[in-house]
Amino acid sequence: MQNKTISPWQVATLALLLTFAHGALAVDGGKNVYLLGKRGPLAAFVPKPGIYVTNDIYSFDGSYDGNLPLGGRLASDISADALMDIPQFTWVTDVSVLGGRLAFSALTPFGTIDVKARGAVQLEDGTEVSLGKSDSDSGFGDPIVGGSLGWKKRDGDRFRAWSVYSSVFIPVGSYQVGRIANLSSNRWAVDVGGAYTMANFKGGRELSGVLGFTFNGENEDTSYDSGNELHLELAGVQHLPNHWSAGIVGYYYNQISGDSGGPAILGDFEGKVAGIGPELNYQFQTSHPVSVDLRWYHEFSSKNRLEGDGIFLTISVPLRIRPARDEAQDWTTDAGNGE
Repeated sequence: MQNKTISPWQVATLALLLTFAHGALAVDGGKNVYLLGKRGPLAAFVPKPGIYVTNDIYSFDGSYDGNLPLGGRLASDISADALMDIPQFTWVTDVSVLGGRLAFSALTPFGTIDVKARGAVQLEDGTEVSLGKSDSDSGFGDPIVGGSLGWKKRDGDRFRAWSVYSSVFIPVGSYQVGRIANLSSNRWAVDVGGAYTMANFKGGRELSGVLGFTFNGENEDTSYDSGNELHLELAGVQHLPNHWSAGIVGYYYNQISGDSGGPAILGDFEGKVAGIGPELNYQFQTSHPVSVDLRWYHEFSSKNRLEGDGIFLTISVPLRIRPARDEAQDWTTDAGNGE
């Protein structure tokens, strides 16, 4: 039987696929620094002055199955699953700027991620040679610091809130060149956007939306420059008796400018995805109301990126609340109770 010979070029091509498996998913690492679905119901809501803790337990399981024409016939089969804990501290001041309430926040995610990838090349006689690789990473991701400014208006049972925000992603988390599983994106990024919430206290209906833009820097270790991104999140909620609420949440993500610095044959390699799913919330009526929120997003219509299912379990706890200087009865009490 004739021996099958693999040329150095073919070996190099396989290695190139696995080296760039994390960079070939539209934006370096196949993941955007902004976590889709993190903002849901009451997205524009800026509570009364105080210190708040929000803890997200986030699970994601997704895959990417597509053909990447890297010189020869190459196929990628990439799967990833992650489990993260994301504690966020928010300080809402009683400072008024342009009539809005000023707040600051900081968070540092930590957890674990596992990634598997397979590359394949077809020889001239039709024989396929494949090479698999798997990696995992545990530790801290990139910390995020941000600020927001929120306004509100109530007219009888009608409530409106709107806010603007900005977040900076600091690339100091766990990262290693050549590893296909990394918790850090290893690039600076800025995310800016606005949110709007409208509700009817009598009917218990609420609709919230967030529109944001992420501006990515370059990964200096790989010279990969990720494109800029747009994300839209929506939530429609019905507040129910006995402190329950339920609704539908969703998001849309679209990369609005192409990547650069990767293999030339990849081109701009812009990604997009959408997700939708149910939401359920319960608010414990204690001296400082504690809420538990569960959201599940099923993704579809993805392009050049992972597609899967993301689940958030969010616990929100006020550590310290004090009355605003300009309000004896704050609007957040009414919004939280749905009255």
